[in-house]
Amino acid sequence: MGLRLFAALLPIIALAIPLLELVGIYQVWQWLGWWTLAYLGLAVLAGMGLLMLERVAFLPRMALSMMNGETPFSVLTESGLRFLAGGLLIFPGPVTDGMALVLLVISLFVAGAPVAKGHRAAANDDVIEGDYRRVD
Repeated sequence: MGLRLFAALLPIIALAIPLLELVGIYQVWQWLGWWTLAYLGLAVLAGMGLLMLERVAFLPRMALSMMNGETPFSVLTESGLRFLAGGLLIFPGPVTDGMALVLLVISLFVAGAPVAKGHRAAANDDVIEGDYRRVD
């Protein structure tokens, strides 16, 4: 039943978002005038930059999380929220830009959340450093 409701609401949502964006752009145009075009261009550039940055930063953060024995779920959540925010910034309009900013703020809180450490011991815990020489 829930899937049928979602399938019925999907076309309405797909039409409502662009209409909301057009109304939002019109309102911003009334307030900023020609500067609205600069705002829309900067939002697209910010979205593309965020996607490129997150694409490069994801694997090192994931590897560091795994090497420290932490669960990777916070890294996955944080990166997923930032990817979604970047995509929403690329879509022109103040409604999706506002949603992207909310997702970015949420990703900052996910990044600051403590991550559960695993119970795996480091490989070099039993190593005693020192010098040796062979005596024949």
